[in-house]
Amino acid sequence: MRFLSIELIFLGILTVVNAGDKHITIINSCDSVVTVGVLTNGRTASSPDMTFDLTPKAERVITEQDTWGGRIWGRQQCSGSKQNSADCGTPGASNPATLAEFFFKGAFGKDFYDISFVDGYNLPMSIQPQDTEGAEGYTCGSPTCSDVPACPDENAIKGPSGQLISCQSSCSKSNTAETCCTGDHDDPNVCKPDSWSEEVKSACPDAYSFAYDDQTSTFQCTVENYHVTFC
Repeated sequence: MRFLSIELIFLGILTVVNAGDKHITIINSCDSVVTVGVLTNGRTASSPDMTFDLTPKAERVITEQDTWGGRIWGRQQCSGSKQNSADCGTPGASNPATLAEFFFKGAFGKDFYDISFVDGYNLPMSIQPQDTEGAEGYTCGSPTCSDVPACPDENAIKGPSGQLISCQSSCSKSNTAETCCTGDHDDPNVCKPDSWSEEVKSACPDAYSFAYDDQTSTFQCTVENYHVTFC
């Protein structure tokens, strides 16, 4: 009986711990395979936590601790052995991708999430918190970019056959303090969007178009389940 009681207590502790987990369902609504990457904040950028392929209409649930922070992205034409190539690896200035960013249990215990085009973009995306009560605006809202802006040729990252892979932001393209909000421009009162960032914001108002785009791009909620949908 004593051993049974200890076992029940242990199972109860596990239940309490697991109850705090967050579940993110990643959905491919594109018409071709999407290779998904997941990276925890603070980890080596060259080593994503996981990469996996999603066929059209497929979905996969990932589970993270309720204090997790990280990013999720998807790429096309990157399945199989191509996943870790220069064009298909972790997004950065030279190979940007649309990002879903999460920071669970932040200020006041809220989850913060956003769609980021700060480095650039490649695919349409939406984030939908599930089982919300009274979603309104940036509180439990669903940031969405259903049609990414046409990419100027000078910002385009292209593959060997000339196909468009992704589109660089102004910061990724020029790497200046003015466009990246660094150095003397690391101040929201000083760093402002340039014309390309404004075009991107106009096309996808919910997405971060430059580093200090917080006021119109950061969403917050407190739920256990989120959906990230490509296309």
